[in-house]
Amino acid sequence: MSPKAGLMLGTFRLVEDDKTLVIELFTLIQKPDGIEFRFRHFTPELVAWEKSDPTLMTLESVDAKQAIFVNPVDGQPKRSVLTRLDPDTYVARSEIVPESGDTQVVEITYHRQKPGPGDNASTTHRKSGDNQH
Repeated sequence: MSPKAGLMLGTFRLVEDDKTLVIELFTLIQKPDGIEFRFRHFTPELVAWEKSDPTLMTLESVDAKQAIFVNPVDGQPKRSVLTRLDPDTYVARSEIVPESGDTQVVEITYHRQKPGPGDNASTTHRKSGDNQH
C-alpha cells in the first residue's frame, strides 16, 4: 500500500497449485531514528508461525534501486536486500545465518499482480515454476 501517516503496509502469500502455504503481513514504519521493517508469517487460518514477536529489521541504507535491512536483535534473517528491477518487479534476498554452518540465502522475485474485476492490487508468489505473482 502507499505510504500514509508514517506507515506502509503489505501482504504476501505463497501459493502452490491451488493451496495457500503461508501468508505474510509486513509494515514499514517511519520512526524518529530510522525506518523499521516488521513482518510475521501466518497459516491461512491466521495462526502465527513465529512463536515470539514479529521479526524486526532496521533500514541500513537505501538508494533509488535498493534498500538494505539488518536484524539488530537475535533472529532471522540477519540481512535482507530489496532490489527494484522495474516499477512492478523487485527481488528480495534474505540471508539466514545459523548458529553453526553456512549462511543460507533465500531469493524471491516479486511481480505486482494487476487487479482483475473486483480485485484489489496485491503481490503473490507462486512456488511452482513460473514465478508469477
